[in-house]
Amino acid sequence: MKPQPVTINTVKPYKYILLDWDGNLARTLDIWLAALKTPLEKRGHSFSDEEIGANFTVFGERMKALGITDVEDMIAEADAIATREVPNVELYPDALTTLEALQKAGKKVALVTTSRHDQIDPLLDKYRLQGLFDLVVCGDDVSNHKPHPEAIEKAITLFGGTKDATVMVGDSGSDIKGANNAGVDSILFFPPEHTKFYDIEKLRQLQPTYIVDDFRDIVRLVS
Repeated sequence: MKPQPVTINTVKPYKYILLDWDGNLARTLDIWLAALKTPLEKRGHSFSDEEIGANFTVFGERMKALGITDVEDMIAEADAIATREVPNVELYPDALTTLEALQKAGKKVALVTTSRHDQIDPLLDKYRLQGLFDLVVCGDDVSNHKPHPEAIEKAITLFGGTKDATVMVGDSGSDIKGANNAGVDSILFFPPEHTKFYDIEKLRQLQPTYIVDDFRDIVRLVS
């Protein structure tokens, strides 16, 4: 189902823009999905994309519910496969131009991700994104990952910002829950291809402040 369009002329301006990496700026969801399929197929299992899930947590829950007992071993195998492939990840269309537009608009922009610095930093260099982020908060910078609010609150504190001027942009329930837990507004990025990873109605129930299917809408939403 296509996300409901946002009403651009009723939004408030934001100064601090926090963005997730996986499935939001970078097209890593297909990498994780392919990696999860490999140990399943090796064991003779065949499931649809929707049955497999978008991340290891969802995958684990669904496979255990189906009676599969060696889920942790499969996750370890998939993690090794995905780790090899992540350096080849592509950015979503308009991700780079959106970051450039946010910088030009004078916004303070932070990358807030559960991925580690040793995973993220080479990719920021590869795509020449280092100069487009004022701040990078990775999973190894905090003790608790999203949906815990620690990473979001850390970014706001480092900016010397305020929650009412901050918005979190992400693709998953963890991003939206993290924003809710931190007391900040959120933008759910849900392009058509994400229907095979997430249930849009479940994401709507988390009450993101806005939903967009075009990354360029983010610039208009925060300006």
